[in-house]
Amino acid sequence: MRSIIFLFAAWLCASGVQAAGGVTAGGVVLLQPEHVIGARVSVEKLAPYLKQVDAAASGILNAAKAVPATGGFLVVAIRPGQQSKFWLDFNPPLPPALASGLIAAAQGVKPPAVNGGTVVLAMKYGVAGGKVPAGPMPSPAEWTTVAKAAGKPLEIGDLVDRIWK
Repeated sequence: MRSIIFLFAAWLCASGVQAAGGVTAGGVVLLQPEHVIGARVSVEKLAPYLKQVDAAASGILNAAKAVPATGGFLVVAIRPGQQSKFWLDFNPPLPPALASGLIAAAQGVKPPAVNGGTVVLAMKYGVAGGKVPAGPMPSPAEWTTVAKAAGKPLEIGDLVDRIWK
């Protein structure tokens, strides 16, 4: 099986350019160990899905008017039953209508089947001249609240499962 890291590195090189509308795709961040993701979903199913999510997200971001310069993450979680959920972590935050549209567009892409637990990744973007985040880890507000309430460190899949009821 091809390495997930290799595949996403190739995608990063191919998509790390700024589109005409001012959106820079900065690649994919694995939020779980490669062996965990690889055991739950094949690269052959995950890669096309992420490309479709990227196309949907980029379409919404490119069409947006009067967006402040920002950069951040679109966090993607997929769990068994072909269910997906998305969170945003942009600084400064996207305008509420744009954030809702972005989540809805991403949610409209049918996720691949996963087995054995939730898969969590993030996609980096720079918008309207904003920089792609240099940091490796998103921290959506909802995640921070749940993590603090847990009172102990949580594996990212467990954290997402606590939020996703």
